[in-house]
Amino acid sequence: MSTWSHSLLLIATVAWGVQAAVINPVIEENTIHDGLLSVPFVGVDRKASNLPKWGFQKVNGESSSSVKVPLENIDLAYLMNLSIGTPPQQFTLLLDTGSSTTWVPVESCGILCGSPPHTLSTKTSSTFELMNMQFNIRYGEGFSQGYYAKDTFTFEGNISVANTAFAVSNFNDGELTANGADGIIGIGPDALSKYNNPDNVVVPTIVSSMQQAGVIRDNMFSVYFKALDDAERGNGRVNGNIIFGGGK
Repeated sequence: MSTWSHSLLLIATVAWGVQAAVINPVIEENTIHDGLLSVPFVGVDRKASNLPKWGFQKVNGESSSSVKVPLENIDLAYLMNLSIGTPPQQFTLLLDTGSSTTWVPVESCGILCGSPPHTLSTKTSSTFELMNMQFNIRYGEGFSQGYYAKDTFTFEGNISVANTAFAVSNFNDGELTANGADGIIGIGPDALSKYNNPDNVVVPTIVSSMQQAGVIRDNMFSVYFKALDDAERGNGRVNGNIIFGGGK
């Protein structure tokens, strides 16, 4: 994995304090059972799509003496679908455990956001609420800026989380659109989010918001990677499910 590259960083998530594990699925997709919510994700090949080397966000004042250990990059990114607003507006977001802010592009963003497939129409959502706080995040390669807001997040199966904090981007590098991604769903530790706004406010992630709303049992997630059959082994892509709330 090249420096600061983007992937679903399972081991790193444990170090940040948000528990993660690779497990076998115990619930059906897009259903809640015993405090668990299972949502499917799809792997995409970044070599083919030329997606940027996103990943761990850079923290202001990061020490130049820090040690960065090279890892092998398998060039896979993982995408999941959800909707925002009332009525729901659909988005495809890239899963990132190395950052903690979820963001989507605003409707008027256009070429300033790479002309993404889906954008948020804030005026047509009856549950949209501004937070009066600026948003700015820089990754190893890539950036996004805009403002914070709250709205209802809905997963397939009509599982909703009201008053979820997220960022609305009106300017970003636009590279995520290369393979159909609109933005990022950051599920790292909440504390990282304070580096993404000038007031150093800790903004809860979608995982924390789901627990606070009683949608999931615990503030954690597990990941299941589906086994490859012979037809799939050639492209090396691995799909699966992220299970919010833990696992058994």
